[in-house]
Amino acid sequence: MSPAPIARIEIFRADLALAEPFEHASSGRIDRLQEILVKLTDADGIAGWGEMRGNVPYVTGETPGRVLAALTEVLAPRLLEARLASLADVLAFMDKAILGNATAKAVVDVALHDVIARRLGVPVQALLGGGTARRIRFHGTLPFCPPEEAANQARRYLDAGVTKIKVRVALRPVQRDLARLEAIRRVLDDHPAGKDALLAVDANQGWRPKEAIGALRLLERFDLAWIEQPVAAGDLAGMRAVKEAVAAPVIADESCGTPQELLRLIETRAVDGFHFKLCKAGGIRRLMGMIATAEAAGMPYMIGQMDEGMLATAAGLNCAAAANPFSCELWGYQRVAAQPFTGLKVEGGAMVLPDAPGFGIDVDEAALTPIADFPPG
Repeated sequence: MSPAPIARIEIFRADLALAEPFEHASSGRIDRLQEILVKLTDADGIAGWGEMRGNVPYVTGETPGRVLAALTEVLAPRLLEARLASLADVLAFMDKAILGNATAKAVVDVALHDVIARRLGVPVQALLGGGTARRIRFHGTLPFCPPEEAANQARRYLDAGVTKIKVRVALRPVQRDLARLEAIRRVLDDHPAGKDALLAVDANQGWRPKEAIGALRLLERFDLAWIEQPVAAGDLAGMRAVKEAVAAPVIADESCGTPQELLRLIETRAVDGFHFKLCKAGGIRRLMGMIATAEAAGMPYMIGQMDEGMLATAAGLNCAAAANPFSCELWGYQRVAAQPFTGLKVEGGAMVLPDAPGFGIDVDEAALTPIADFPPG
């Protein structure tokens, strides 16, 4: 079945309050998610949805206002005029229409994947060439918090079947990180599921290179599974210095946004692996290309997301189901107090994908804030 051209583009916002606000080295305190949504309808009336978070300038350099401006002033009106249908044509068109703006491009790309998969009557996972796995295990993350709170959350993760836990670090002095990891380790030692559990840390660019090496030599006694983004995103020499000084694998997150950045990391051998996210890559098509590049280089990768709603989570999960990540950070909707999406569920430390076409997520359109509508003609 041939795809039909895009005939209507609707743009929405949704502010999702968090039941559990969080903070790490680069985010500051986050108490709500400012989500941008796009609904694409093709010429045959088949609609699909995309969602990306707008308030992550510490990762993407973008804000909700900037994402909406790119969509309403450039991408939506020009895409409607172009009457494109294929994923490759739409991505190439967006890249020519506006430089950068990965989040705006990603939300359109995600919505178009949903449209095409729904048209074919298959999950997006199948559209990407994935198998039949519908359960994706994920790792939990712990933000900055007191040691006793970190221990309680680690216990809840283990009770729920989550046996990989990533801890946000780079507090000063480093003894504050040590205190939290010691409290978590005691929980792992006492819990029936703890003997198989893995601990990792994520500094979110919080250290300078020498500081990172000193801190991590203290933290490595916890037998870390990986160390994520110890220094500033642009400091590849610093990333490599840390990689060569510690035993655990060093994973790039903020350093690895675009395909060009990925190639640079591979060429310089600055890290041991990568953390891919749709909002950084610019959408599903480009993310899957980066996965292919990492696999060709023989380097491991994880697939993650920002804290986002269930629709954005489902998009990342479908990518993971069509790839071979060593871990997944795809649980971003769980801190949300209430949201306009249904369809995903958690069982035994795994996300269960809906048995439905597209992403299989139902959207309560009445709960969204309309921003713009670009109808036919």
